[in-house]
Amino acid sequence: MANKKKRSDKAPVQTLPNYHARDKWFTAAKIFLTLSPLISLGYLQTAAAGSNVQLAEMLTANPEITVSFLASMTGPFVAYLMKFVQSHLYDGDAAYAMTNLTLMMIGEAMLYNTVYFIMMIILMYFVFDMTRMNPITAIRQKWKDHFWRDISGSIALLLICAFCMFVSMRLGMR
Repeated sequence: MANKKKRSDKAPVQTLPNYHARDKWFTAAKIFLTLSPLISLGYLQTAAAGSNVQLAEMLTANPEITVSFLASMTGPFVAYLMKFVQSHLYDGDAAYAMTNLTLMMIGEAMLYNTVYFIMMIILMYFVFDMTRMNPITAIRQKWKDHFWRDISGSIALLLICAFCMFVSMRLGMR
């Protein structure tokens, strides 16, 4: 009987984080991102109605409005990428989720989308809170494991954001 281990000598059972605990936040972010072109169109339609100009004429006549509309069109693409972030998070690949959220946050910063930038920071905090994976550690971990393949969508987003940022700077919008 002396050889039997006591119940308290066993290693503690490690519980996995509940990755679905913050689904409503990811869903709300995807909805807002998907609606951003419609919100932009609403503003443009209101401005066009006030000046008796067709929307197409307004887009071709004013490059600043065109760039702003193009920047709003990145929202649905970010929402699409966020679907992959969530699925990888559910599979336990926190490095994928954090790396792509970081790149999406950089893209929103390039577009000066303050609301979406803050939204990405909040989602990054939720991923950190669930997994204790910070952006630097995530990028280092992903660097060793199919880095370019896993961030290809975010790289495309960053290219579009860089184009919009460059054009808006050339037009004197920033």
